[in-house]
Amino acid sequence: MRKAIPLPRHLRAADVIEAIQARHQEDPQVATHPAPEDLMAFAAWALDHRKALPAPDAQADVLDAIRLIRMAQQQLDRLMLRALLTAKADGIKTPRLSEATGIHSRQGTHDRIKALTREIAAARLAVPADAVEDVAPTPDVALAHLKTVAHKLLEEWEDLTTNEDADEWAEGIELTMRSSEFTDLTAASLSVQLRCATDQIVELAGTLGVPPARTPEAQAALEAARTL
Repeated sequence: MRKAIPLPRHLRAADVIEAIQARHQEDPQVATHPAPEDLMAFAAWALDHRKALPAPDAQADVLDAIRLIRMAQQQLDRLMLRALLTAKADGIKTPRLSEATGIHSRQGTHDRIKALTREIAAARLAVPADAVEDVAPTPDVALAHLKTVAHKLLEEWEDLTTNEDADEWAEGIELTMRSSEFTDLTAASLSVQLRCATDQIVELAGTLGVPPARTPEAQAALEAARTL
């Protein structure tokens, strides 16, 4: 089964919601729509109220509802990855964890973390999941270097140009670094997260017209992570 093509990077949930609201300007039920922050509820509202519109606009509502659902799924994926990484960092063992996840093996949990990391990174980079490079370095020296680079990036984080999205990646990196089981799959996840975090920093800095790093130390940490 082919992987779905990610949504365009420039597409924001606010833009999709504004388009739905604009189509419903004459709808007396427009005031009943849910808060824009609740993407799933807003998608359901659009589907429920599409019949008040002409056919072309009703179809546009359906398509925008699908877009919002995909964005909501991305939010859930990020939250699930955070929860799984937190569980690993906190030392929750597989038998207890499986009660919540339904995954009954340690390898299965690692595979789920890897898959989520790939999907989230693909959405962030607007590429198919199969195009995300997540091959972990295998030699011990390379693995040690990966951890050193990640630690240094986190150490200099306050002097980098970041936003909530970048901070979310930083939290994932920190949780991964705390994991008591640092396997090749853990390293693969860390490598992808570093790539996405640095990509977010550089893109944000370009948008704002400011340097991505405010000190030479932060710039060196950023460059080290970008050249892994």
